[in-house]
Amino acid sequence: MDTIIRTTKLSKSFAEKKVLKNISLSINKGASIGLVGHNGAGKTTLFSLLCGFLKANSGEIEILGTIPASPTLSGRLSILPQDASFIAGLQVGKQLTMLAELQGYSSKEAAKEARRVLEIVDLSKEWQQLPEKLSHGMLKRVAIAQAFIGKPELILLDEPTAGLDPESAKKIRDLIRKKQQEITFVISSHNLEDIEDLCEQVLILKSGELTHHEKIANLTARENVLTFKMEKELPDNIEQIFSSIPQVSKIKKGKQGERKLVVYCQSSENDTLLEIEILKCLANANLAYREMVRGERLADKVSDMSD
Repeated sequence: MDTIIRTTKLSKSFAEKKVLKNISLSINKGASIGLVGHNGAGKTTLFSLLCGFLKANSGEIEILGTIPASPTLSGRLSILPQDASFIAGLQVGKQLTMLAELQGYSSKEAAKEARRVLEIVDLSKEWQQLPEKLSHGMLKRVAIAQAFIGKPELILLDEPTAGLDPESAKKIRDLIRKKQQEITFVISSHNLEDIEDLCEQVLILKSGELTHHEKIANLTARENVLTFKMEKELPDNIEQIFSSIPQVSKIKKGKQGERKLVVYCQSSENDTLLEIEILKCLANANLAYREMVRGERLADKVSDMSD
């Protein structure tokens, strides 16, 4: 597969603070990647280095076969910054046209391109609208539209669904999913359900260091783990409830308010019977659940790795 992003011992400091430390990674074309980590982990800085907005203190970056900010990347690499904004009082269609012109389109072709990307995000009718008249969800979709200008092979999305209502967030997830066959996405988000839903792999940054680059399927392995979303808070004696099942090796409760239960099991000759025994224990203890998932959720794994 073609390597679309490669970094070698990439480091970045601001004054005396080292924000990124020797980041070496390789990302292939077509694999949607999630970028996660606590605030201050270095996610936005990494995006800025990849796009050429910042220069590294040391290390190397190769993106789409060239260096960041190379003229050959015009129209091939796009980014949606978390704080993307538009000029008040100027129609969104005209603003997208201006952005297309900056990529080298003629005035006529730029207007055509602006209409094309607005259609992609289902906002064709908002051409003449002013940014200040649009909802937050619509503005986010306009911002994503600008990322589709040209023929991008790689799009970096910084918190694409942050602050959106469920319907608006779903529209953006559906759009990303639809375009994944032709575009590689790197998605930075605190919403790990989005990452788990949309991405094949995840990069985990902790205090400026790349601690994991894994396939999500490997991190959330379904074997011998059951995750429950409970109706109410779990009792303190939750471990005793499963004491009659020798194959249950470990119980993990979610944090206060999460109403989450993770049951780890040893290998069993009949996993179905084991699941039934676990469900019986919950029923006998009068503990109802809303959802059961085989395997761990990505949020749980990342939380463990980031602590």
